[in-house]
Order: sequence, then C-alpha cells, then structure tokens
Amino acid sequence: MWGLELDVLDEILGSLRLTGGVVIDGEFSGDFCVRAQFTPNHFAPFFPQPETLISYHYVRSGQMIVEVDGMPPQTIGAGTIAILPRNDPHKLASRAGLPPADANDVLWITDGGVHHVSTGTDGPKSEIWCGFLGTAKSSAHPLLDALPPLLTLDVKGGEAQWLESSLKFLAEQNPPAEMVAKLSELFLAQAIREYVEKLPPSSKGWLRGLADPAVSKALSIIHTRYSEELDVEGLAREAGVSRTVLGERFAELIGMPPMRYCAEWRMRVAANMLRDGKQNTANVAYSVGFNSEAAFNRAFKREFGVPPATWKRDTEARDSGLQVPALDRHPNQLVVSGTPTTVNWISRHIGEFLDANSDLLIQLDPDPNPVSFEGDVDCAIRFGKTPPAEFVVEELFRLEFTPMGSPEFLRRNPDIRNPDDLRHVTRITPNDPWWEAWWRHFGLERPEGTAKSVDMGAQMLDAAAAVNGRGIALLTPLFWREELAEGRLVAALPHVLDGGGTYWLLYPKPRAEWSKIRRFSDWLHALCERSAAGAEQRAVAVQPTVT
Repeated sequence: MWGLELDVLDEILGSLRLTGGVVIDGEFSGDFCVRAQFTPNHFAPFFPQPETLISYHYVRSGQMIVEVDGMPPQTIGAGTIAILPRNDPHKLASRAGLPPADANDVLWITDGGVHHVSTGTDGPKSEIWCGFLGTAKSSAHPLLDALPPLLTLDVKGGEAQWLESSLKFLAEQNPPAEMVAKLSELFLAQAIREYVEKLPPSSKGWLRGLADPAVSKALSIIHTRYSEELDVEGLAREAGVSRTVLGERFAELIGMPPMRYCAEWRMRVAANMLRDGKQNTANVAYSVGFNSEAAFNRAFKREFGVPPATWKRDTEARDSGLQVPALDRHPNQLVVSGTPTTVNWISRHIGEFLDANSDLLIQLDPDPNPVSFEGDVDCAIRFGKTPPAEFVVEELFRLEFTPMGSPEFLRRNPDIRNPDDLRHVTRITPNDPWWEAWWRHFGLERPEGTAKSVDMGAQMLDAAAAVNGRGIALLTPLFWREELAEGRLVAALPHVLDGGGTYWLLYPKPRAEWSKIRRFSDWLHALCERSAAGAEQRAVAVQPTVT
C-alpha cells in the first residue's frame, strides 16, 4: 500500500459523503441481457432519492459481460467486482449482441427485506450482488470524473470470502445505509489504487497527481492541515521543489493552482461539518482556518451560491426526501436557448424585457438541437408534437404557416387566388419540408420545374427575401407581425397550414420559482398574445378575395 497517496485517496472518498446504499441479489441464467443503469428513482423506496449514483456488480458464481457505452465489452468471472464510478449506461449480459431487457421489465421480488432481481432463459446460472450508492452533487470531486467509466477488481482468497459474506449480510439484513456505504468505500478505494498504480508515467490528469511525489505531498498537507495558514511557498518547501515547479505540476495534473484547490477543499470540509450538525457556523469557520465568521460566510457563498445556514437547511430537507428548489447561482443572468427562428424573433423585441428588468443580463442562444440543461442554459424554447414530461412545460403558440409576399410581388402576380396558383409563381426555398406539407395538405402534387425558385434555408432569411419582392415564402404569421402591420408583407391567401406541433417554454421543475424565469415567462406569453392577435388582424385585413 502507498503512503501519502493512500491518505489523500481515503480523505477524498470520505468527503464524498455517500448518502445511502442498497445491495440487490441478482440471479441470471442462460441467455440474458439487462440494462443495469438504474436511476435514482429506482431506489426511492430504499433511501432518500440521491442526485447521482455509483454502481458495482460482484460476480459470486458464473460469469457475465459488462458492456459500457463507448467501451469494448469486458468479461468478468467469479470473484471479480465491476465498479462504475458515475453509473454510466451499461448492460450485463451472457454474451454480446443480445437485445437488452429494460430494468423496468426485469422481475423484482422483495422477500423478508431482501431485494431479488432475475432474468434470462434456461441454462447456466450467474449469481451477482448488485450494489448502488447515492451521492450528492454538492459532494462531487474531480477524482470521480477522472476515473474511467468501468473499473474491475479481482478479489482473491480470504478477501473474496470476506467480501461475499459482507455483501450477503448487507443484502439480507437490510442494515443502516451508512454501513452499506462504508463497506463500499473500501473496495472502491482499492480499485482506484490498483488503477492508479498501472497508469504509465507519461499519463496526465487528476489521478496521475496522486502518484506525483511533489503534488501528492502538497495534496496531503492541504487535506490534513487545512485549518492552518497555508501558502504556496510553504507547500513547495515541504514538497521539496520550487514554488514554480509545484505550481506548474499542480495546475497541469489537478487542473487548478494549489491555493485554489486548498480553498475548495476547505469549503468541502466545512460543508460536511455543517451537514453533520455537530458544530455551529462560527466553530466550523474557525475549524477550517477562518478567523472571522463573516469572512467564512462570504467564502462559502462564493463556492455554493448561498450562505452556510441556507445551505445547511436545504441540504437537510433534501436528505429527508423533500423537494427543494434548485439553487440559482446566477440570479442576475438569464440564458435562453431557442431555435434560430425563435431567437431571431425574440431578439427583435427583447429591448422591452430589458427595459422592464434592468437588473438582468440576458443571453439568447440559437440552438436547433434537443434541449439540454447541463450547461448554463436556464430555460429553452422548443417545438414538438408532444410536450416532454421531464420538464415544466408552458405552451406558447401553435405553429402555423401561410404564404406571404411583398405588395409589389403580389401586384406583379395578381392571379394568386387558391393554393394551386402558387405552383406558377416564384417560391422561396421550395424544397423546404413545409412546402411539401403544404402541397399534401391541399391534395396537390409537388410542382416540378414549373416556376422559378429562390433557396434561402431559414425562415428569417425567407422572410427577408419575401420583403424584398423575391417571391412567395411560407411563413409563420406570429413571427412577422411588424412586417404585416407595416404592409411590407402581405398574406397571399387566407389558407393556413397547421404545423402539427407547438412551441413551448421549457425548464427543469426545481427552477419553477426562479424569479428571472417567471419574469421572462410572463413577458414572453404577453409577446405571443400580442403577436398572434396583431398578425391575425393584419392578415385578415389584407387577404385577397378567393374565388
């Protein structure tokens, strides 16, 4: 075993504060394949719903293949434990190529407090202990992100007997979650140690930092003497290198300067002390090296976004399974993701919102891809046929299209009286799928070479071309209220094509009470109502007579 590296690793794993655990008795036979990426929701009956999971699978008899997305399949046999530090999507199977049964479809039986799971066909059996640990995002550490998606650990001899009997006890006796977590820490730490020992000297990153003598010495000092007045000169002196060498190595391997990591570690220790509830805020401040409670409160808020007392209250509520509103770390900044056309539309009116909300800095992010809230995006505007169930969904407007052109173009083409007449005039972006839907809706064949065309490729460009008299564009009236009101665009026909879906404002449910989202939502709904009413009135006023 190592010296300093072992101490640092143990301290990091101890700081993760695993929030609970469960061990499941798995029995698979013959041909089997199961998706094993259980979600926090699966374990709500066992312990307060965690934010993230660490999973592991110990084969006590037989063998199986572990397939992790993006990695080659790995076969493990009896006495081997597979550990997935971030619970990446993975499958357990008897052989490669089998279609997976979803975890929701696998047979679960609870008998006397023991949780069993089984699947497969007739054939040889594989018996497995499946374990899952919950962790809080606030306890996250770069170490876990630096690990590969899958670690394996061969447990031999007496250690195998001890591990198997321990897991059997955990599965059958339903002990406190803390006991499950503590046992899991032991083999997780051993698997990480073995992985780091095999890293080549040329490797980079956090894990390599544990094996670098100077960096690991500095980490050990930071982790054990965080209450002292530490500085780079002192760390370098004790590590036996110059300040420059330590700073460069530390930043290269750990990803930040030594004193920045020291500040983050102090806040991590402070957060765990607050979670334990054995000391008040003033004592916690002095315990992590602050001579002033006020200075500690400021540092803690910089790190976690809220004062220590608020953080402690919210954490206790979350650990008890209560719904806690998400923390808004940037209350004065609003990032809105939207399709390019909606961002262009909103940007033309956003001055109204900024005038009424001068305390907010707003960023509009054009993005046609499926929405993701993993980054800085606060809320999003997307189009679809059915609303996504995992978010708060506010309906904005139904998507519609109607043909529009400039007054000059329509004067040059006075014979547009029904949808079929559009076949004989210049159309803007005629290969757009919405033109295809237009022809189908009115029972018309797609025109082939019967008229000139202009290809633009986006509704905002199509509208600009139509305003300039280049042809007829299929546009959404709501987006072009001003152009219709000012007479720069005219609805060529009274016919409207239903786009088959709706635009929604979306955001994660815990953000429902964020003031900046509520204010933006109110303004956006009012804008949609004004635009829809204005576009409808103007379109009705300028529609030509249909014969």
